[in-house]
Amino acid sequence: MKFRWLLSIVAAAGLTSACASGTGTGAPKAEESSRDRITSVEIASTPGTSAYDLVFKLRPHWLRAGATGSIGGGTVTNQVTLVYLDGSRLGALDALRSITATGIKSMEWIQASRAAVVLSDVGNDPIAGAISIKTR
Repeated sequence: MKFRWLLSIVAAAGLTSACASGTGTGAPKAEESSRDRITSVEIASTPGTSAYDLVFKLRPHWLRAGATGSIGGGTVTNQVTLVYLDGSRLGALDALRSITATGIKSMEWIQASRAAVVLSDVGNDPIAGAISIKTR
């Protein structure tokens, strides 16, 4: 009887320690770069004077031309990429040239399907996606 009791305590202790160890240390994760995100570490280590320079060097696929398609049997529509700075819409890709690289904390590519949900002032125009720049 004592053996079963001792065995259950040891088993419970093992489960508790296994759950507590997990994969993280409890410390915040370092900023991770990805195909859709440019981190402050990447920005700091990349020479460039404007946001356009940074995107051109780090994620050139963000600058691809907007898709062209046919809607309603003949109307051709160009999709634009919108640029946002700290949540405010600045315009199309050319706006990247007017933003100095100094002070940019991160940049993120937002897919068109998600942009209307997470950004303000997207409107009804067809967009290829959006580049969101954060300085705070």
